[in-house]
Amino acid sequence: MALTSDRERRICERYRAWQADGKVRCQECPLNNENYGVDMPPMTCKAIMHYDRHRREWVGDEKQ
Repeated sequence: MALTSDRERRICERYRAWQADGKVRCQECPLNNENYGVDMPPMTCKAIMHYDRHRREWVGDEKQ
C-alpha cells in the first residue's frame, strides 16, 4: 500500500468500508486518482499504487 501517513490510512479505511447499502465509496475518496490530482491510470488510487521515481510513473503495488 502506498499510503504514506496515518492520515491517508484513516481516509482509505473510511471510504473503503462497506456501507449499509452494500457498497464502498472509493469514487468519492480524496485519494482516488480523479480526486487526488495526479497523473495515474484510470480507476486507480494511491492505496494501490506508488510512484516509481526511477521509471517516473505510477505503478501498481504488485509490480514492486
